Amino acid sequence: MKAGIVETKVKEDRTVGELLDDLQLSSAPILLEVGGEIFYPDQIKARTLKKGERIAIIPLIAGG
Repeated sequence: MKAGIVETKVKEDRTVGELLDDLQLSSAPILLEVGGEIFYPDQIKARTLKKGERIAIIPLIAGG
């Protein structure tokens, strides 16, 4: 995944976990913005997203 926030629109009702699996982001270090709130994916994996809902995928970048 490129660095930077990616916004996406949900194409059909599905859970956050299903969406992340489809996008191959299940194990990626990211945050999600859903409904104006920020979450770690594990906090809301079972949450159902409705068709047309917008989410933002925010990559976490760490360095040392």
